Amino acid sequence: MVFRVCLCVVLLAACGYANISGDYCQVLDNYDSFKTSMDNFLASRDETCGNTDLRSDCRSILKEFPEAEDGVYRIKPTDGKGSFLAYCDMTGGGWLVFQRRMDGSEDFYRTWFEYMDGFGNLTREFWLGNEKIHRLTKQKTYELRIDVENKSGSLYAEYNSFHLGSMSEFYTLFIGTYSGTAGDKMLYSNNTRFSAQNLDLDTFPRNCADENRGAWWYNACAKAELNRLYSKTIYWQGMSGIISSSMKIRPLL
Repeated sequence: MVFRVCLCVVLLAACGYANISGDYCQVLDNYDSFKTSMDNFLASRDETCGNTDLRSDCRSILKEFPEAEDGVYRIKPTDGKGSFLAYCDMTGGGWLVFQRRMDGSEDFYRTWFEYMDGFGNLTREFWLGNEKIHRLTKQKTYELRIDVENKSGSLYAEYNSFHLGSMSEFYTLFIGTYSGTAGDKMLYSNNTRFSAQNLDLDTFPRNCADENRGAWWYNACAKAELNRLYSKTIYWQGMSGIISSSMKIRPLL
């Protein structure tokens, strides 16, 4: 309850960036009750089901099982808050995928809390969830890889460090040095908070998430926006007609 009150105060303090209603306190009240029950369930389920020896990320699994194939695995971060399912790109070297777009089958115009929890189908289009990404990336130093593809081919961007701040920090994005072929378009979003249709935390006079029907780490607004309405086309400045994208992380060796 103390956490909920503190977060509510933080949300209301953000009014300089957005017109946030006090109704969020009621939403947080309901969500806090649900999340407490769910966290307790997840924390106990591993022991109940005998899954006490789970790995904290995809690279850890691949290191122990070199023949592991691409697919959905249960991951258990080291924070003691339980496990969750995630998609591992083992072929590419043990990457944990947290975003994938491929055909527009999943609606990415979602609320801030939906992006916090995650949504979609892990074998197709999905967003893993900002809270899960935060839990993963606070374990150690992770690198980020982004792949974008159009009819002409694919390009990539890699960053040698990546992590998200906590919920009370609005899942602020922190990234390191760029390398790749797609161009450094994420730097513009570095040190920005995650915004969605119902929680406008960008620096633009209007709501970037609402205008582009998506959610992202908006500045004013963005040079890369992989969660916008699919029919509006996934956006990476300088690349047209993008039909697919993926975002994935793995710990540095």
